[in-house]
Amino acid sequence: MLLNTDFYTPSTLTGYARTALLRLPINQTSLARFLPYQPLDDLVYRYTKGGDSLISAAPYRAYDAESSITKRPGLTRVSGELPPISRKIPLMEYDRLRQRSNPEASIQRSILSDTERLVRQIAMRLEVARASALVTGAVSIDENGVKASVDFGRDASMAVTASTLWSTTASADPLNDLRTWQQAYVDRNGQKPAVFQTSERVVGLLLQNAAIRSLVAGSGGTPTLVSLTKLAEILQAYGLPRIETYDVRYDVAGTATRVIDDHIGLLLPEPVDPNSPDETDLGGTFIGTTAESLDPSYAIEGDEAGIVAGVYRSEDPIAIWTKAAAIALPVLATPDLAMACTVATDI
Repeated sequence: MLLNTDFYTPSTLTGYARTALLRLPINQTSLARFLPYQPLDDLVYRYTKGGDSLISAAPYRAYDAESSITKRPGLTRVSGELPPISRKIPLMEYDRLRQRSNPEASIQRSILSDTERLVRQIAMRLEVARASALVTGAVSIDENGVKASVDFGRDASMAVTASTLWSTTASADPLNDLRTWQQAYVDRNGQKPAVFQTSERVVGLLLQNAAIRSLVAGSGGTPTLVSLTKLAEILQAYGLPRIETYDVRYDVAGTATRVIDDHIGLLLPEPVDPNSPDETDLGGTFIGTTAESLDPSYAIEGDEAGIVAGVYRSEDPIAIWTKAAAIALPVLATPDLAMACTVATDI
């Protein structure tokens, strides 16, 4: 296939693709709020693992006394190659569109629509990779002839299971579980988690939990169901993180598949703007420089890092194709800031 500029130049379509990525509905790729996009003008990601998650306190000294000596924390420089991800789609109605009175406008609209579709699909694959990183502390790729695995080295204590699964609503004690896990999180990281992210199913179990319902019992007896407002008040009163729900699904061979299983909860730090240029302690989604962006015909010199898009033409049969490409990977710089909690039965 040859690059075609009859309808859009690659630089124009790349700009449109990057804007489309910024404007994706937050509910579809909300894990980017914890691992925001980090443009990287390279094929290789690098980050420093370790550092001051727990900070020592400098001691006071007497006047004219020598300063105490500290040491640098153990640091590990980690690097790896960003894997490529791309997709293309043919303009199936190209022949019919060319026969219209104003074919160029129709073809341009179709190309823009296809570009948005490709951007959403690439963003969803990165969302699945982010979920893997947060839940398992690693990203594994085994598809389309590509096999790769990156283990970020999360401590085993950051994967926990409820003492009694919360699906046993009569006897489970989720508040005690959350307090225990939060303390382990603080002991490991020196800070509290800000968010407990889980499924609507798990939230429903909390609303039905006997121990939680007993906390709002009044003269009228114990309610059969606690309201979301009351649940939020209870969590706040116990100094526990707020709950956010996550139930994103994606298409796998025609089947709606959950990005994160609905029996899992994640204790996470405060989220940020998913397109924030600032790195977070937890990590980021590094998005690097594709081979296409280095091609002079794409004409995007000086702004190479990021998703790119272009229009191509095949001759046999004659067809127009839209292609989007990126090289990207979510990376946990401080993997212990994500604690994975198994809280219910797996159904």
